[in-house]
Amino acid sequence: MIDPAGPALVPEGQIPEAYARQPLLRQLVPRLVGLERDQHRRRPRQEFAEDLPVLLLSGRHGTGKSALLDDLQSAYAPDAGPWPGPRVPFARINCAALEERVRVGPEISNNSHAVEVLVELVTQLSRPVAGFGRLRFPRTTAGLLAVVSARRPGNDDELRVADRHATALMGPPSVEGPPSTWDSLFRPALPVPPDGVTPDPAAFPEAAVRTYLGRQYRWRSRRLASRQLVGWYESYRREADNRLRGLPPGADAHARPVPAAERAGAVARLCREFHQGRGFRRGVERMLMAAFLADVRYGPFRRANRAPRPLLLLDNVHTDIGRDFLELLLEQRARLSRDARDQLVVIATELRGDDNPATRDDAPDEDNDPYPEATYRSLHEVGTNSRWTRSGSAPSAGVLVLPLPPLDTEHVERMLKRDEQASFDPYIATAVHDLTRGHPMGARRLCDAVVRKAGTEGWVTAEELLDLTHPDGVGESVIWRLLNTLVGSENHDELCLFSLAWDREAAEQLAERWVPRRIDGLPAADGAAAQLERERWSRGTGSRPFITDRFLRALLVHQMRSGRGGSGVDWFSAHALLAEHHRQRAEGRSGQAELAERSRFLWHRLAGGEAREVVDWLHAEFLRDDGDAVDWLHILRTVAHAPRPPGDVWFEQCQEVGKGRRDRLQLQADPEVGLEKQAVNRLLHALWYAADELAEADRTLVDRIGQDLSFLSAQHLTGRAVLAQAAIRWPRAVKDGEDWPLERHWQGDQPRTGGAR
Repeated sequence: MIDPAGPALVPEGQIPEAYARQPLLRQLVPRLVGLERDQHRRRPRQEFAEDLPVLLLSGRHGTGKSALLDDLQSAYAPDAGPWPGPRVPFARINCAALEERVRVGPEISNNSHAVEVLVELVTQLSRPVAGFGRLRFPRTTAGLLAVVSARRPGNDDELRVADRHATALMGPPSVEGPPSTWDSLFRPALPVPPDGVTPDPAAFPEAAVRTYLGRQYRWRSRRLASRQLVGWYESYRREADNRLRGLPPGADAHARPVPAAERAGAVARLCREFHQGRGFRRGVERMLMAAFLADVRYGPFRRANRAPRPLLLLDNVHTDIGRDFLELLLEQRARLSRDARDQLVVIATELRGDDNPATRDDAPDEDNDPYPEATYRSLHEVGTNSRWTRSGSAPSAGVLVLPLPPLDTEHVERMLKRDEQASFDPYIATAVHDLTRGHPMGARRLCDAVVRKAGTEGWVTAEELLDLTHPDGVGESVIWRLLNTLVGSENHDELCLFSLAWDREAAEQLAERWVPRRIDGLPAADGAAAQLERERWSRGTGSRPFITDRFLRALLVHQMRSGRGGSGVDWFSAHALLAEHHRQRAEGRSGQAELAERSRFLWHRLAGGEAREVVDWLHAEFLRDDGDAVDWLHILRTVAHAPRPPGDVWFEQCQEVGKGRRDRLQLQADPEVGLEKQAVNRLLHALWYAADELAEADRTLVDRIGQDLSFLSAQHLTGRAVLAQAAIRWPRAVKDGEDWPLERHWQGDQPRTGGAR
């Protein structure tokens, strides 16, 4: 039992068992690597032979992508424990951090994203592994030294690149002393210039390669090794030329051996091609990637069933540097024959929007998908067999995507049960799940806050969930801490304000009135939209609403409602401005476009507390002779998802209206009200209450929704079948916490009382 005064909270980076990531961590990855997680025992590989997929873990911020890599690193390259140090050749690169740290561009001609990643990989994968030795990368190292060694006189940035990469590739100095530089490592190999003459920069690459070839091997095998290394580069060039000329692979296989005196120069040719830029540079990067994979394959770990495979963890491959590296890797793997492929296990994480069709607002952006031929699997499917095989010749066919799934309500309940003495509303687990939509970080932090308050202050209700303080005890709102993690605090007020907007034009109206400053050099709405799209919280310029992720939008809307965001902009003033904006747009449109704008106008009026006006409009539309019941239900469904206005009294008042307990008050206020209008009023409030993430729709409210829809079905002139179907399906969806269905074909359906949906 946990002490209620101080329940054990889950550390920020730890993955609770409830996250249900075990099929990946304890089954799929050990099958890929060939080594058990918790013991030094090899696992026979029956599923993956010579062809390995790039395993891509995708999800939003806070779904535990980096935490999964942390777990794998602690398993296969632990810092302490029975086997400290790498248990397999291991490397981990955070592409976002690397991209931010390094400098590449036209002003630095001896560096690129691919070069940066390859230098990191050679350095990390070369670390010794107990019981297996170490991987060596002679082809890759020689090629990289050739590329980074050339520099223009007076260019300090290129000199720093040469020094940094040369030191990393040649390893630490054997004796204590000043840090190594390119000059201290390779200048002795330069031709001796006449007195007072500066060495020719064109000779730098060859000097670096010559030094490396002379230092890397014992004298007895040096000539053989250098001949094989240079022969590999010459064979690669010859095969590339054959492809351009349309010759089959292996044509002209017997090339002239390169004399010993010319071998360093043959490798140094890479430098001239790399510095020509554009397509020439890309060709060199492809050659370096091929050299890297050849070194991995032909190293001491090449025997697939006798040694575990090298493991590479790549974080944030949605960045430019990550996409660039994966493109090169996948191209090379697709080009190689099955028996010549490498044995490198690559597990990458990518920031994506919500891939779950049950929780996303829009369809996925297939036009911009970088891996159109990738195979998708759910996490629970890959436990015993991933069923992955390369399905085509496209490079992206070598990707296996595992979208990280949202948590279930049972996972949230397990997080809340850490303190058995804590007391809180039984509905809280469902409320946390409905609010976060299963977002792991959001659920964890909210549960921490609930458990902390329940253990110290007593009963916790669902209505106060969004106003809890962070459990670290400093009095900071848990919502503020979450938002600071998910989107940062720099543009907090603007994002809170724009969370009320339906689209970019509506956000621009808010910015024109209240946000004069620019964001990232752009007008406020454009800058915020660019930030949201970059962080995968929206799906581009046409996103509706402006912030498409429902969980993030709910947090920002509550900050705005509670007065903690929006730079002091009044909730009601913002909704009044947006309502007028959509009213004017509705007047200039017709058909479905007019109905869409009208529903958004009513959405803002309801959020602004003008429920009577919304009921009047819905009732008038219901009575129209030419009214369409599907359109009417669509508007009702849209409007009922409006956020509740500020104040705690809404929870009680809205529920009472929805259950019919205020019908007498409505009749006293409007003696002319009819039964249809009373039903519309009850129905709107019942659905509005049920749509709120923190409100629990009990059996009485659910039954009232079905009864009012059934009553309205009998009163509508043309939409009896549509409303009758809604009377059956909507209460069921409300009770199950699902989206309320609405189909045009209901117009021809007869109502059913049961059976499968």
